[in-house]
Amino acid sequence: MNSHRTHALTDLLQQVRGITAVIGGGGKSTLLACGGRRLAARGARAILATSTHMLPVPDVPLVERGARPSAGCGAGAPTGSEATLYQVGELESATGKLTAPTAAWSELAEAADHVLVEADGSRGLPFKAHNEYEPVIPEGCARVIYVVGASGFGRPVYDVVHRPQVFRRLTACAPYEPATPELVARGIAAEGLVGMPDDMIVVNQVEDEAALAAACALTAALADVVTCPVYAGSLRAGQLIRLA
Repeated sequence: MNSHRTHALTDLLQQVRGITAVIGGGGKSTLLACGGRRLAARGARAILATSTHMLPVPDVPLVERGARPSAGCGAGAPTGSEATLYQVGELESATGKLTAPTAAWSELAEAADHVLVEADGSRGLPFKAHNEYEPVIPEGCARVIYVVGASGFGRPVYDVVHRPQVFRRLTACAPYEPATPELVARGIAAEGLVGMPDDMIVVNQVEDEAALAAACALTAALADVVTCPVYAGSLRAGQLIRLA
């Protein structure tokens, strides 16, 4: 991995202002939490949210339903000029999860430099296949980041893919076929949810040479069908390398 140039997650997020939809599996919540904190540490104003449901990010102030953000900290946001990171939405008492904010996405985009939105769920699994109503991309979204968890490569599809029936329909794979990098790439290509120049594919959980080799294989399989950059590394560590 040392032969590749390393990029800071914060640098990559700062390239595109506005709303970023984070989809897929294997690290969406980590991207929001670590990305948001790192953006705030650099002085950027960042908001974390979901267009569906997500667990709240620990130790990040919450602006609950009814509060509408404004430029700077925002109405109802934590007071003080240092409050550059908060999350918005309604907290469900039954599930403990956040739902989508009541404020318009355009308002959130005006209130912050970066709005990071978890736009689908994967139940903590490394890979995700999307139903026709997924993902829920916010209006005015500037970029989509598709996250893949390297921990799932080589394991049976039904063990590592959320909505495996949808994945099988997309890829024509067998129920317990291994989720190889090439098969996962086939699913990403079939969905067509990512590929614009500002979009990114991030293979997370790449911390050894075997995981890097799998990430490179996925990148090669996507080379002729996806034109956006592909990165690999650890979102928790905030360090990624560009593979394509």
